[in-house]
Amino acid sequence: MKDIAKNFKMRLFINNKLIPLKPFLSNFVKQIILSMVFNLKDTGKPEKIELILEKTPEERGEKK
Repeated sequence: MKDIAKNFKMRLFINNKLIPLKPFLSNFVKQIILSMVFNLKDTGKPEKIELILEKTPEERGEKK
């Protein structure tokens, strides 16, 4: 299988702070995300992938 992760760089931000990652972890996460994305229909050839994880309003103490 072609190493698709080598064509992408990855940065992790937590609460708008850049978190440095060791190469092993960076490559591991990239491989997982890219494998999922490339198996989705109608994604074409991605140039940039954004994944955002946020607490739900309930977890943040907000009402619906």
